Amino acid sequence: MTRWKLFAAIASRNPDYDDTLEVVAKLDRQQQEERLAALAEQNARDPQIAALIDSLMATGAYKLYFRQFKNVTPDVHRRIFAALPYRGIPSPGDIGQVQFELFGHRDSLVALVSRISQVDMAEAVSISRQWAPPGEMSMPTTYYLMDGNADAFAREEGVCFDLYGVILGKRPESHRYEKLAEIPADEIEAVLAHEYQHIFAQPHLYPPTRKFDNWQDLWEDVIIRRIVSEGVAMQCNPPTGFKKAVYEDSTVVRFWLRELERVIGQIRRNETTEDSVRAWLDRTYHEPARQLLADYLKRTYSDGDQNVLLRDHVTYRPSAIYTLGWWMVSHIASARCGHDKAVQLLDTPHQLFDLYNATVADTLFKIGL
Repeated sequence: MTRWKLFAAIASRNPDYDDTLEVVAKLDRQQQEERLAALAEQNARDPQIAALIDSLMATGAYKLYFRQFKNVTPDVHRRIFAALPYRGIPSPGDIGQVQFELFGHRDSLVALVSRISQVDMAEAVSISRQWAPPGEMSMPTTYYLMDGNADAFAREEGVCFDLYGVILGKRPESHRYEKLAEIPADEIEAVLAHEYQHIFAQPHLYPPTRKFDNWQDLWEDVIIRRIVSEGVAMQCNPPTGFKKAVYEDSTVVRFWLRELERVIGQIRRNETTEDSVRAWLDRTYHEPARQLLADYLKRTYSDGDQNVLLRDHVTYRPSAIYTLGWWMVSHIASARCGHDKAVQLLDTPHQLFDLYNATVADTLFKIGL
């Protein structure tokens, strides 16, 4: 409950912040910045607030978090929390605005935390084991946080589950914080199973014996293993509803299959550079995926407000790795004896294209490599 103690301390130390914001709003821009900076500095010097921020940054969740994300640091978070309750400062991943939003709904979040206590961790492990190679598997350490910089991620030391990224951020803004106590526990268990699967699969999919003589082999391997990794893990929490529809949309799938063919072909023919491939892979998570989502919304909901639809569904933008992972591995898994072949991909990921092609009848969806 460190975050709630922190939010409560910030609120109690700034009891007149609504009146303060009214005063600040009447100032010119430079005066506003000076006043808000002074208030943040006041919070940063407050012993109780500073101690709670330090305590939060020292938790296992944030230790793992800062190893995962290099775009943020404890100092960034200290500035974010010190800026509350007056504003959400600009920050990587828009974390500052997320914390500002969470602060305003801090009382509602208690229901979500209570719901977490009802999650059956053993069930999550059981689901993940169905999609992991045989072997001894202990319960991974699980950390919860509310940050908005990611959904959930796994490292050797455990799983970080971002309640904002996984649950709150995917709900429409108009009722994001309503009925949090009614969120199905099995929805959370399935996401945990996905991340547990990553941990169980790690020694198989990324063995220490992997060696490469050139960057071409390295990057083809990186792309293939990422597709396999997410594709198998997504069998633990299959997309449903809107997410499933956009991930399986024929236009979206064909686009990414053709992109995959193009880039892997360029790598094999030595027609590109390592920097270009790295940049392409980074971009696939962002603008191309966002544009594919926008186009899908226009085709599917032509009478709707496209700006509102895009804002409400942007977390479901169909990026290359997740779309191809779900599409390709699901086809392999759905074939006869496919479950075993899908799991075996974790040890032999470079069989991905052959196994996938063998399950797809339509030549438009085959990989031509």
